[in-house]
Amino acid sequence: MSGASYLRCKHCKGFYETSFARCKWCNYDDPVQARDGEPRLYPDRETCRAIQIAEYEQLPPEAHADCMGPPKNDPTLLCNCLHCGPEGHVFEAIEMRWMTTERMWACPCTTCGGRGFSFDIHSAENKWQCDNCGHFYVPANNDYRSENANCPKCGSNQASGWFDSDEDDDDEYDPAEDEDLADSLSTANRPALPEDEIPWDDDDEEEEDDDEAQAGAALSTGEYDLGITWQESDDDDEDDPFGSEDRMPDDIDHPRIHGERDIDLNDDDIPF
Repeated sequence: MSGASYLRCKHCKGFYETSFARCKWCNYDDPVQARDGEPRLYPDRETCRAIQIAEYEQLPPEAHADCMGPPKNDPTLLCNCLHCGPEGHVFEAIEMRWMTTERMWACPCTTCGGRGFSFDIHSAENKWQCDNCGHFYVPANNDYRSENANCPKCGSNQASGWFDSDEDDDDEYDPAEDEDLADSLSTANRPALPEDEIPWDDDDEEEEDDDEAQAGAALSTGEYDLGITWQESDDDDEDDPFGSEDRMPDDIDHPRIHGERDIDLNDDDIPF
C-alpha cells in the first residue's frame, strides 16, 4: 500500500497497515510499543522488509536449507496462500514464518495452516520461474510466448509459468452459436420419446411420495414403532468446531510439535 505506515504485532511478529484495527495475520490487538508506551510506527514497507530480511539471515541453517522456504532470489515476490483463499491477504515471500516447532515454513496467517512455498503458497505475480536455477523473471517486452524464455541469471530457455499460445486462436467464443444450439435443443424442437423408452413414470413418483408420507405418520403416532423413532433434525447438524468466524486454532497459541509429524524422509525414501 503506497504511503502507508505499519505496526508490528507482538504475537506473530507480522507487520500490518495502521488502517487495520487488529493484526491482519492473527487478529491480535497487541502492537509493539515504543519507549513512550505508544504503538511503534514503521514508515513504509521498505523498512519492514529490511527488518524481516535481517531476521531471515539470522535463522538457523535448517531454515535456509528448506526447499519450501521463501525464494532466495526474489524475497519480495508477491504471494497468495491456497488455505487463505481469494479473500486472504497478498504478502511478500519474505513475510513467511519459520516454525521452529514444526521445522517448516508457514503462511504469515496463524490460523490457516498454509505451509511451504510452491506447496500451499504460490506466486501471485505473472512471472516465469527458471527450471534450471529457480530465478523468477518477466520475459522481455512482457511477451509470454515460449521462444522468449531466457533466464537473465543463467541463460536457460526452460521455464515454468503462464505461456501465451504461439498460434492464433481461431476458435473464439461466438454467443450466436450458443443461441443456435439452445434453439435446436429446445423442447419444442425435440421429438417425443416412445413411452417404452421413458425411464420413469410420474405415477411411480406419486406412489413413492405417498409411502414416505405414511412412514412419517407412522413414526409420529407410534404405529409400527420398532423402537427406532429417531429422525434426523435440521438442528442436529454439526457446527464448525472453531465457530463460524474462526478457522484453525492459532498455531502460536497451539503449536504443533515436529515429533507429531511423520518420520523424516531422506532422498532414498522418495519414490520419484
